[in-house]
Amino acid sequence: MKKAVIIGAGNIGRGFIGQIMYEAGYEICYIDVVETVVNALNERHEYPLEIVSSGNSKRMMIGNVRAVNGNDHEAAAREIAGCDICVTCVGAKAIKFVMPYFIKGVKIRHAESGRPINLLICENLMDADKYIHSIIEPELTEEELSSVGLVETSVGRMVPVPDKDLLAKDPLIVRAEAYSVLPCDKAAFKEEVNDIPSLIPIEPFRFVIERKLYIHNMGHAVCAYLGKYMGYKYIYEAIANPYIRLIVREAMTSSAVALSKKYDKPLPDILLHTEDLIRRFGNSSLGDTCERVGNDVPRKLAREDRLTGAAMEVLSSGGHPVFISVGAAAALYDYNPDAEDPKEEFEKLCGTDEKEYIDTALLFFDMFKKHISPSEIIKESDRILSEKYPRVI
Repeated sequence: MKKAVIIGAGNIGRGFIGQIMYEAGYEICYIDVVETVVNALNERHEYPLEIVSSGNSKRMMIGNVRAVNGNDHEAAAREIAGCDICVTCVGAKAIKFVMPYFIKGVKIRHAESGRPINLLICENLMDADKYIHSIIEPELTEEELSSVGLVETSVGRMVPVPDKDLLAKDPLIVRAEAYSVLPCDKAAFKEEVNDIPSLIPIEPFRFVIERKLYIHNMGHAVCAYLGKYMGYKYIYEAIANPYIRLIVREAMTSSAVALSKKYDKPLPDILLHTEDLIRRFGNSSLGDTCERVGNDVPRKLAREDRLTGAAMEVLSSGGHPVFISVGAAAALYDYNPDAEDPKEEFEKLCGTDEKEYIDTALLFFDMFKKHISPSEIIKESDRILSEKYPRVI
């Protein structure tokens, strides 16, 4: 039986990657530092996964699993050295902490068998492959480095943190939506992988990465910040508000138009994807919270990330990211509603002084401070856009 090593036994690791590896017939070895999870996986060798949609759910058991503690670098490296495929899904901030035993595993593998290794990168981080390359390059020889395939993926499945009551009953349970496709960078593989049905190699892959970050993640974030502003706890409550839904759709549509132009992709296809995402945001059984989706504002406002990055793409295409600016303003308001110098703070967070984006976002930030309703924010957005675009006859 082939073996998949999954670094990170959290929501994505257990709630998505584990399922697709199990269904492909792989033995699964998780590497994680949460002892309760590691111990439970080793005691039970399976865990429950609930696939949920609004009003419906289906429970399945993911078997053939075990785990090692990531604090035991030798054991973790040995598992990596002997695997058929490796996956990282630990979160962008934790990548640097797991790379030492991945590097050690590559060295052992190269010395013992010389086989190449593919690392599927399941992280919400632009250019994650380049970031990981910058960490491992100084530690590996040229031959060792050339044996590593750093394969970016686009994780589209939404897997929220289970509520505390659910975890109290079973610390291993995970809830996720049904979406189960994992697009990946075909050109990055060092050894062909064709026995995992849900793994979809695509070339060129950059469009898929930017679509995920600048449409899916951006729209999700706009929904979360506006939801918090309106006092909603859950994403499904926020997206059901017609004003929030309109703002989210307009923001995602502007990004869709920009990416269609940039990559010469059919706009109708991207818009169908956008509409599907909005409906998936409304999955009440997921119980995903605005707090979770909106956490870590500095990262989500950063220059290459979902909000500012999407806005820059729209501007580069000749568009005007007014509704994305609404979401960015809501993010700043959530992060620091009493900022003494909002312009300085916003520019610092965004890593840009692009005038149109900054000025528009600060206008909406002022409206949020005055507790202006979303309907009035939409009216102001329309006024700005009507001045920027010529009349179409």
